[in-house]
Amino acid sequence: MRAFAAELNSFRIHYEVHGQGPVLMTLPNSWGLSFEGLRAMYRPLEERLTLVYFDPRGMGGSGPVREESDRGMAAVRVDFQALRRHLGLEKVAVIGWSNGAMNLIDLAHEHPQSLSAAIFVHGVASFTAEDSRTVQAGHPELTRRYTAFLKEVDDPGKTPEEKTRLLRQMWLEEYFPMTCADPDAMRPRIAVVFKDAQLSWAHVEHTNREAGVFDARDKLPAIPVRSLVIAGAHDLLPPERVKALADGLPSATLRVFARSGHFAPVEEAEAFKAAAYGFLGVSAPAGR
Repeated sequence: MRAFAAELNSFRIHYEVHGQGPVLMTLPNSWGLSFEGLRAMYRPLEERLTLVYFDPRGMGGSGPVREESDRGMAAVRVDFQALRRHLGLEKVAVIGWSNGAMNLIDLAHEHPQSLSAAIFVHGVASFTAEDSRTVQAGHPELTRRYTAFLKEVDDPGKTPEEKTRLLRQMWLEEYFPMTCADPDAMRPRIAVVFKDAQLSWAHVEHTNREAGVFDARDKLPAIPVRSLVIAGAHDLLPPERVKALADGLPSATLRVFARSGHFAPVEEAEAFKAAAYGFLGVSAPAGR
């Protein structure tokens, strides 16, 4: 294990470096996920790429938050840039998944000169109130259960630790599997992916307030970064919503994974690895 800590923006940030080959930095999810979750998804890429992971503020081995904004998307972007400079990387390829992919839009818009390539995994350029209604109408049972969960965690008598425990149970047993093409088959695999990862209800709550409605479509034309945009055919939002991200970027390729929902790196691991390798111009391991 190559684990390190650095003082970045007056915070202790824990980061790890794994693999071999060209560097691919990960952009963490602001909703409270320690690096182990992303590494469990991206570990196969380490055969030919050097992956850099870090914990957001208040998560894993990184220092505690000091104010609410430390849980936000901007804090993740600022720490990403500080870590990139700390590592002496003038330009770097970056990958973001879900909320991380949406945050990657802002990162690429703010600092395009610092990115050599971007991989957007299951991100969209906008998520509106209409999108929320579409998801709810298409998945009534999941909506019912999630509404019940929100009522549960709204209990002021529950501690933050109890709320995070309920969150973990809901997301790993119900919500995450239901975003996959085959929920029953993926449920045990999702449990394995996130078994060592920390979650945080406080971060989720902040993200719900900060990015419950998101629209970055006007920023896309000004992002010159060469990009790979990945969609799952069975995600909660249809691939057409992800296509809008690819269409808006000046230099983007869209790849739709036919047997995936929201977890293509796990649902179609070999195809995902091949797509990432091909986009970044690295060869597959010998014999593959």
